[in-house]
Amino acid sequence: MSEREVVVLAAMARELRPLARTLGMRASPLGGLPAWRSHGVVAAAVGVGPQRAGAGTAQVLDQVEARRVLVTGVAGALDPALEVGDLVRPHTVVDVRTASTLVARRSDLQRSDLARAGILATVDRAFVLGGEMPAGAATPALPHGATAVDMESAAIAAVAEARGIAWDVIRAVSDVAGTLTPEVAALLSPEGRVRLLAAARLVLGRPQSARRLLRLGVDTNRALRAATGAIVRELAADGIHP
Repeated sequence: MSEREVVVLAAMARELRPLARTLGMRASPLGGLPAWRSHGVVAAAVGVGPQRAGAGTAQVLDQVEARRVLVTGVAGALDPALEVGDLVRPHTVVDVRTASTLVARRSDLQRSDLARAGILATVDRAFVLGGEMPAGAATPALPHGATAVDMESAAIAAVAEARGIAWDVIRAVSDVAGTLTPEVAALLSPEGRVRLLAAARLVLGRPQSARRLLRLGVDTNRALRAATGAIVRELAADGIHP
């Protein structure tokens, strides 16, 4: 049997490229999914949203002998005490679609000192944090006490849980209340990419939106640096170094 590996999963390739560069990982796609590999670690982008992420996770775990799954990437802050770049390592994740609750599983490996705390809510669509939603849209019914929100963690965790694989989530805050407007949020495709033509039209029609777009880009990069650093430290605690 091949050596079991730590599997690091995120929604988008953009969220994993800094980790791949830091660890010197080689590109190694898994069934069409963007993925990278180095000794003891596989990183893969499983898709945006719970349905894509769940299916992508199953696809990866069908091909990799995983000893542990780490979920990473960015998250939106619900707790007003959280700021851009803060790390989120929830004790519990909740799938808002089904209200199912999963508790992060401790592996038999050495742990880093980033403690688990709080509740991460996984939703099936992007929404504006602390702002007005577009006409006809509704804010998801978030679980009481939720501190942050994303679109993949619960789906990934459910697949790992069903296979008896220890899993954990380490994300970083990329947006807080007031960061996104409905117009800016609408620029993101279901795959998490910015619709460039739509962005250009928005900037031409509403030049003040350029500042929000720039801020979103800067904040996302800051969050990705924080998340990457945390994953590198977590891997180092498992004996995996750049």
